[in-house]
Amino acid sequence: MDAIRPLPPTPPVAPAPAVTPIRPAAGSSNGSDSRVLDPAVSIDVRPEAGEAKPSEPERRAYIRDRDSESLVFRVTDPKTGDVVMQIPNEVILRARAYARETTAAFSGERLVKTA
Repeated sequence: MDAIRPLPPTPPVAPAPAVTPIRPAAGSSNGSDSRVLDPAVSIDVRPEAGEAKPSEPERRAYIRDRDSESLVFRVTDPKTGDVVMQIPNEVILRARAYARETTAAFSGERLVKTA
């Protein structure tokens, strides 16, 4: 078995060279390089400065989808009647309806569709 020996001393490390900054530090403007920044936030709190609010709020409702027999949450635009958001998605409702129809066909149930 070898005897334990001390490690040889390491030579001192030379100091790192001075680093030159890529861009000038704050406060040391050279005239043409200085840029003026816009304010971070500006708020107008006057009542007439508020954003135009819709005359009618969005319509929110729960409905039952007949094909998939699922409960659906819908947010609709009152002016156009377009669906803004729906949970669950239309694709998921179609998949549930398809699964329900194919399961009923294999289980021997009679499935009656009404239009």
